[in-house]
Amino acid sequence: MLVFLGIGYSLKHLTLEAIEYLGKADKIVIDRYTSLYEDDPAELAKYTKGEVVYASRKDLEGEGMSKLIEEARFKTIVLAVPGDPFIATTHDSLRVEAIKKGVEVKVVNSISVLTLIQSRLGLQAYRFGKTVTLVYPDYFKPYSTIETIYENLNRRLHTIVLLDLRLEHGRAMTIHEAVEILLKLDDELENKLDNSLAIGVARLSWRDERVQADLLPRLVKYDFPPPPHSLVIVSTPLPVEMEGLKLICKLPE
Repeated sequence: MLVFLGIGYSLKHLTLEAIEYLGKADKIVIDRYTSLYEDDPAELAKYTKGEVVYASRKDLEGEGMSKLIEEARFKTIVLAVPGDPFIATTHDSLRVEAIKKGVEVKVVNSISVLTLIQSRLGLQAYRFGKTVTLVYPDYFKPYSTIETIYENLNRRLHTIVLLDLRLEHGRAMTIHEAVEILLKLDDELENKLDNSLAIGVARLSWRDERVQADLLPRLVKYDFPPPPHSLVIVSTPLPVEMEGLKLICKLPE
């Protein structure tokens, strides 16, 4: 059996179901490249008598993926993923290939950055549009990201902007970097974001989390703890949302 198991962003986020499957595991494979984790993931070992190993991207793609699937034919292999297993698309191919090859698959869900943002910041969940990821403009300029933000704003919808993580290369985009990239792209296109409200989201649900609302260009004035970081571009807020921005996200008067 191959178990895709969400571990949230801290050991305190483990569900009873997650602990049950960790206890059944012959091997726990810890994903170390799709997100960051507040606690040392090695502490998952206390929930199992099985082997605990770490996985890089190459371990879960190509030849590494095939080996893992074959091992799951005869053992219970738990892939422990920060957040919720399939919020990022990284493991979709692994799940599909396992099913095609007749390996039993189980998904154990947990909280994700998307559910945290929609429930913790005081914005109403039905007012979020398409989520986007902002990547470093090393090879191309991510115009599609900002165009999606424009589309959401035109529809009076908020946008969750996930920020680039290249953990195997030691890079994790910060709120300050994201603001700079977005404003440069905006200057080349429609100049809509200078007066847009935004929320900087740092380490949401971690012990040192910080959320801060202000106009997008002003977010660079604030100090945030280290990544993981995200942004929310806020459409015209409803009255109850405006109260939330002031009281929960510390929007200045």
